[in-house]
Amino acid sequence: MAQRKKTPTPKSSSKNDTKVAAIVLGIFVAGLVVFFVISKNKEIAKHAQIVHRSVATPVEISSPDENARPVETYHASSSAEPLADVAGSGGKIAFIIDDWGQTTANCKYLRDIPEPMAVSILPGLRHTKDVAKCAKLYHKLAMLHLPLEAMHNFDFYPVNYIIKTTMKPELVSKIVNGDLDQLPSIEGVNNHMGSKATADRPLMRTIFREVKKRGLFFVDSMTAHNTVCGSLADEMGLTFGRRDVFLDNVNTREAITKQMVALAHWARHHGYAVAIGHDRHLTMQVIKDEIPWLEKQGFKIVSIKELLRNR
Repeated sequence: MAQRKKTPTPKSSSKNDTKVAAIVLGIFVAGLVVFFVISKNKEIAKHAQIVHRSVATPVEISSPDENARPVETYHASSSAEPLADVAGSGGKIAFIIDDWGQTTANCKYLRDIPEPMAVSILPGLRHTKDVAKCAKLYHKLAMLHLPLEAMHNFDFYPVNYIIKTTMKPELVSKIVNGDLDQLPSIEGVNNHMGSKATADRPLMRTIFREVKKRGLFFVDSMTAHNTVCGSLADEMGLTFGRRDVFLDNVNTREAITKQMVALAHWARHHGYAVAIGHDRHLTMQVIKDEIPWLEKQGFKIVSIKELLRNR
């Protein structure tokens, strides 16, 4: 019997398989590219929505110290006025940046941000005086960030660094004046922590007496609801202000940007607002990025001293 010859596989079939595989791979890659572009656009749109929308939901205004407990909440109503592009109608905004003195790394932002800003410096740190020099060089207002006793504090501080409610008035005055002497160029004071101290009227009277002697102002960082600082300052004739919005208890760009929107609404509704944040790269970068937007909405960035003088 004659042996049947095997039919050879056509070369064209192999080529077709290669083409199909290439087409499938191309579709897969194209799908990945489309997915990436859509995702990126959603991310950008989300950021733009955060920055430019009218705030219709509650925005948490958080405490700057003491385990990030919230102090107050600003509720913009569902019919809140949009942040329209109307020059000169937004109100005044003052920024205070706390906790300077451990490093000079963020001094570059004092150079790069031309608008007024207050630098609040902790006493007795390695770079306390260096930061004061940096603030003066770049025409930024310097303040003392005065360490006061908190209700709950788990950090270590040297003896007599924190002013406590159990201290005698003579010791309190000595510590306050010692801290003020380290920073002769300062123009004001605000509290570092202090939820316990700012509720103690006799203690704050002693502190305010020394602050007033030097012709300085005091800003309450609002780390507690039961602070006596406002009423006491009125009683003593001390130039006084309080923090309205805290920027960076949650240290993410989205959270800080959201607080900038809350700041804008607060200033729009009240005519002015005081914002406090920390000496952090991200906080300073967001402020730098968003100030042009605030100014476009008609807000004027002023020093805290000017705001307290011309509210």
